[in-house]
Amino acid sequence: MLAEIKGTPLDELPWGRFSYDTVLHQHEEACILLERDSAGRLYLAWWSDADQDTERFVCLPLTKARLQAILSDEISPLSAMENPEDGYLLAVDIDLETDKPVRIIKTTAAALPQDAMPHPEATLNIPMPATV
Repeated sequence: MLAEIKGTPLDELPWGRFSYDTVLHQHEEACILLERDSAGRLYLAWWSDADQDTERFVCLPLTKARLQAILSDEISPLSAMENPEDGYLLAVDIDLETDKPVRIIKTTAAALPQDAMPHPEATLNIPMPATV
């Protein structure tokens, strides 16, 4: 069972359906995705945890400039999550069978389990996707 996350439950994702279309990085089950809402706002989604039925992503809303800074290692993933531009993160639990969200919590880094956060020394060195 995944750890409970404190925050404000949301009825739906800001970007509609959870998509695995733009995978920035994948290693075994862990991956980093990029999502976009209808207004063009970007969300960097880190795989965080899973149990037998559900996988959890921690999603950071961000601008294109902030995304570039994270991907080029100007800002560490941990720092970006601890200091989100909009002041919040989303914890999104996805049903493994249907790939649909079963729980969406608007939260902060302080409310997440420590093991849900990137390691302090973790960096990303990923090229900016051409589709952004």
